[in-house]
Amino acid sequence: MDQTHHSLIETLSPTENLDYPGSGTLIEQILSLLNSEIVFSDIIIHQNSPVMLRQPKRLVAVSDIPVTGQELEEFFEVIEPAWEERILERAFDRAKDLYSARLRVNCFSFHARKRLGCVIRRFPAEPLPLASLGLRPNTQAFAKFTSGLVLIVGDTCQGKSTTIASLLDEINKTRPGHIITIEDPVETLIPQRKSIITQREVGTDGDVASYYLGALDALRERPDVILIGEIRDAATAQEALALSEAGPLVLATLHARSTELGLQKMLRLLGNGEAQAQTLASSLRGVLCQALLPNTAGDGYQLATECLTVNQEAAHLIGSANFSGIRGLLDIQSLERNASSHTMNDDLLRLITAGKVSVEDARRASTDPLKFAGMVKELKR
Repeated sequence: MDQTHHSLIETLSPTENLDYPGSGTLIEQILSLLNSEIVFSDIIIHQNSPVMLRQPKRLVAVSDIPVTGQELEEFFEVIEPAWEERILERAFDRAKDLYSARLRVNCFSFHARKRLGCVIRRFPAEPLPLASLGLRPNTQAFAKFTSGLVLIVGDTCQGKSTTIASLLDEINKTRPGHIITIEDPVETLIPQRKSIITQREVGTDGDVASYYLGALDALRERPDVILIGEIRDAATAQEALALSEAGPLVLATLHARSTELGLQKMLRLLGNGEAQAQTLASSLRGVLCQALLPNTAGDGYQLATECLTVNQEAAHLIGSANFSGIRGLLDIQSLERNASSHTMNDDLLRLITAGKVSVEDARRASTDPLKFAGMVKELKR
């Protein structure tokens, strides 16, 4: 059954897709979207369906012309010459420079391997200036750390990679050193400025087989800063902590919904023991939790963040595994002038009062829904 005959997904209007060619190779069509004024985060392509875009508030088809299996095979050949072998094992990611665009492409099969599909996300060709992201000064100050562990947490597709690239490039602009990244795949390419940059890719055809092995290798490569693209398992978590104790600054990401959930997850991966909690408390410098929200116009995104800069009180709470106390500490510190920490709700309130995001979208991003509900009631008075 042809999905396009029954799809309820709306299609871009003729005025919205003036830049879309409607003909030419699939690569040409993708390039035209990347160079257009159309706002989107991802291109989603399924065999026998039109090219679709994920926009801030909707999923939309670019046209009513379905993409054929042959077109996808030709595109996959450009992305990965051995795609047929790779896709038999599982879906695979590839980072690719396509003319002026830097892309991450996830390729997969579905319907019992009868159809092909891919999701394409674009990244800046170079890191964006840190000051342009919408981060508060207390979070931008993470780039000034020279040792310890910094965790960047949030759900998937919340802009963590973009933030990390900008933090690393800020370090790169301001001091000499050796920056090593371990990524799957390498996304934004960081140019050499004051620092030497070594970007290593995880994977079968990459530079290293796993995040853990990349982290293990890193200490022998005289690093000043190490990025571990994602902590997925206990071995990587333990090595990240060990590296941060050895002298370099270590940045790492975790999938977690809030600051305290990220800390709980990290301690669980470390073994949940008292000694591990105390070591985490002594090494941790900060936690950044972030979310991307559609703006009120629906033509872009706004970044909202929660920031914990570890001080003596925070270290005590972490060392005793009292993660519920972290929320109260963040609430108190958010009220301080020039606070070194702030809550997600505090950032969301700023965006709501500025008319940049809706209350409903902010509610979904809140890391403390009960306090958010009270905050909204106060706003309506």
